[in-house]
Amino acid sequence: FKEKWFKLRCNLLFYFNINELGQIDTRQPAGVIILENYSINLDAATEGVFAFSIAFRDEYEKRHVLSGRSESQVEQWVNALKQASYEYWRFRLIVLQEKLCKKTGKDPLLMYPRNQGIIRDEAWEPASTFRSHVRSFTTSVVTSTALNTVTKEMNLIEF
Repeated sequence: FKEKWFKLRCNLLFYFNINELGQIDTRQPAGVIILENYSINLDAATEGVFAFSIAFRDEYEKRHVLSGRSESQVEQWVNALKQASYEYWRFRLIVLQEKLCKKTGKDPLLMYPRNQGIIRDEAWEPASTFRSHVRSFTTSVVTSTALNTVTKEMNLIEF
């Protein structure tokens, strides 16, 4: 094992080298681990004292074993890492949205005057070309026939 210094920023876990004098080289990270589609495993028996691992769903053999200096430090890291992914926060949003919908009878993401579902509804419409969300805030409405007249060169993304 090599000693590294870690910094968690959103769903990115940066790690930095520590030099011979024990100083952290913060000029540039030595690497980054993207925290999506992963799980945190606590297994001190196989990993060692105050150790935990990060395993990825598609690549279970690609595990990162990390350890802390104390049990409380490991608990803090594990809690922070479990809450780091987009997936976690998306799930939390859905749960809160359902709770608010049950209490108020309305979907909180569709409440007036903020957006009335315009943005969200358009995002899920089947479309063959890239469209900007900026159009949703204008008062004019572009029909699907007008969108079809866009030349082939203007289509940025084809599905």
